[in-house]
Amino acid sequence: PSQRRREMEEITGAQIIAEALRAQNVEYMFGIVGVPVIEVAMAAQAAGIKYIGMRNEQAACYAASAVGYLTGRPGACLVVSGPGLIHALGGMANANMNCWPVVVVGGSSDQNQETMGAFQEFPQVEACRLYSKFSARPSSLEAIPAVVEKAVRCSTYGRPGACYIDIPGDMVNGRVERAKVRVVPCCLPPPVSLAEPQAISQVVAVLQQAKRPLLIIGKGAAYAHAESNIQNLLDLTGFPFLPTPMGKGVVPDSHPNCVAAARSRSAP
Repeated sequence: PSQRRREMEEITGAQIIAEALRAQNVEYMFGIVGVPVIEVAMAAQAAGIKYIGMRNEQAACYAASAVGYLTGRPGACLVVSGPGLIHALGGMANANMNCWPVVVVGGSSDQNQETMGAFQEFPQVEACRLYSKFSARPSSLEAIPAVVEKAVRCSTYGRPGACYIDIPGDMVNGRVERAKVRVVPCCLPPPVSLAEPQAISQVVAVLQQAKRPLLIIGKGAAYAHAESNIQNLLDLTGFPFLPTPMGKGVVPDSHPNCVAAARSRSAP
């Protein structure tokens, strides 16, 4: 009986968004609350997501994308419509270019007010397509979990980046029976791609003939947690190495082969 009552109870769009994000193992949400996303922030906290209030949407998006880079699971960035979303575009562009996974959830004007000059009305889905891998508005409350799953999946698969989900105000406060909302399971971890063995053999041949080899360690190595593999490569070859700013820490700068002190002269 209790299970039946749970299925028949009504659930709001804000709750569906929050529970869908939590089902995808999203643990952190950064943002600035306001109309129409206040309820989303409250529902996120009720669902177990850690919400951190910020003072600017751009900073919120930077923080959410940094969490994505550090943890491998996208952070969520919650913004209001119009100017709020526009302020977040800088963080989305930065995340996309840096390959940091982040999911931006933006509130927007009610669907029945489109093209009527609604409060802070702006073509948000279209604007975000320039700065994201995926930008969409769910067609209904029931479709929200599937859109959330796709956004999280797209943000982590292949080259990680930003994804955008547009939520109109009437969806945030809309209600539907819980039984009508299909629970979408958490997406699988990103597939791991490997280079062709022939290509690796060619690289080894080039390195064997190199007169002044230099190993440059970038942020991709840090994101992939390749510390032990790179350490073994250095021990095997004795190559000097140069860490990029985002590649620092993969191998300590105190390593005898580190040429970071001569950065400007180490590479042509």
